[in-house]
Amino acid sequence: MDPDNHKYRDSTLTVPNVLTAFRIVMALTAAALFAAGTAEKQAVVLCIISALLDAFDGWYARTFSQCSNLGKHLDPLADKLLMAVVFGLIAVKMNSAVVWILVALIGLREFYMTAFRAYSLRRHRKFIPASNLGKVKMTAQCTVGLAIIGYVYFWRGHFDISKALVVPPLILILVLSYVSAIAYLRSWYTARGAGLEDAAKDTGKKYTGSGRLVVGK
Repeated sequence: MDPDNHKYRDSTLTVPNVLTAFRIVMALTAAALFAAGTAEKQAVVLCIISALLDAFDGWYARTFSQCSNLGKHLDPLADKLLMAVVFGLIAVKMNSAVVWILVALIGLREFYMTAFRAYSLRRHRKFIPASNLGKVKMTAQCTVGLAIIGYVYFWRGHFDISKALVVPPLILILVLSYVSAIAYLRSWYTARGAGLEDAAKDTGKKYTGSGRLVVGK
C-alpha cells in the first residue's frame, strides 16, 4: 500500500487491510511449504499472488480513500515478510557464502530501518513514510526475488541457477537498500533539526544544532 499524501483513517476493517492480512498469511504459508519441501511450486504461486495483491491494495486504498493508520504499519510488515521468505529461500537453496552474505546484509538493513521507524514513532511520534527511492528498492527486490524463484521452479523445474545470474542483481539491491536507508536518515535528521529550530523560536530557547535546545541569553 502506498498511502502517501492521503488522509489516514482510524478504521481497522478496510478492504486493503484485509488484503494485507491475507498477504501475511500467504507469505507464512509459503514459508511453511518451502521449509517442509512439499508443494514448492504452489508456494511460489502464493508469493507471486501476495506481490500482486500489494500493488492492488495500494491502488484500492488511494482510489477509494481507505488509507488507514493500521495499514501504514501493516503493509510494510507484509512486504518485508514476503521478501524474507523469498530471499531466505534463495540463500538456503543456493548454499553459497557470497549469496548468504549479500542476503544477510540486505536483511540487516531492513531490520535496522524497521527498528528505526519504530523508534521514531514511539520516541518522536514521527512516522517515516516510504520514499521514492525506497519504493524503487522494494520494486527491485520483489522483481528480482520473484523472477529467480519463478525461473527455477517453472522454467527449469528445480532449483538450479548459476551464481552469475543471482549475485549481480543482489549487489544492485544491496546498493539501493543502503542508499535509500542513508537518504531516510538524512531526511529524518534534517526534518528533526528544522522542528527543533521552530520549537526554539516558539519557546525563546536556542537550538545548538546538536539535537538539543538550550536557554537563550
